Amino acid sequence: MKIVVVGSSHVRRLGTFIYNRPALHNFNLMNCEVKCLGIGGGKVSNSDHVQTILSFIEKNRPEHVIVHIGGNDLDILGASEDTVEELGLRLILLSQTLTTRFEIKSVTICQLLPRESTRVIASNVYNDLVIKTNRFLKAQIKDQPHCRYWKITG
Repeated sequence: MKIVVVGSSHVRRLGTFIYNRPALHNFNLMNCEVKCLGIGGGKVSNSDHVQTILSFIEKNRPEHVIVHIGGNDLDILGASEDTVEELGLRLILLSQTLTTRFEIKSVTICQLLPRESTRVIASNVYNDLVIKTNRFLKAQIKDQPHCRYWKITG
């Protein structure tokens, strides 16, 4: 099975970590090929970033895609409830595009993670937006075929 993990700098660092440890290649999953694409500062509101993701998917043709992106979309001046909904809808649209255009069997959208420090807005404001975005995603994704929400634990 081919799996692709796409996202922002977290995914880029994960890919580098795995690549530099041969024992962990493919996350040590049997019969799986795992590739990572991480875009530093990645945003789903940036059409170039989305196009980079779509091109990577088209090139690799995975069966499953794991998406971990969106935090940078919230760390902006003027972020609000509207930003939360827009981000959630963009992530759902991305998952729908992956399943329809590339016939991906399933897409997993990972929860956004809180941050101790942020670049643009106060971390408490950012973390409140993260909580609201995760609630929105969890509620909306349950009605999406071939898409699931993953709450990261541990």
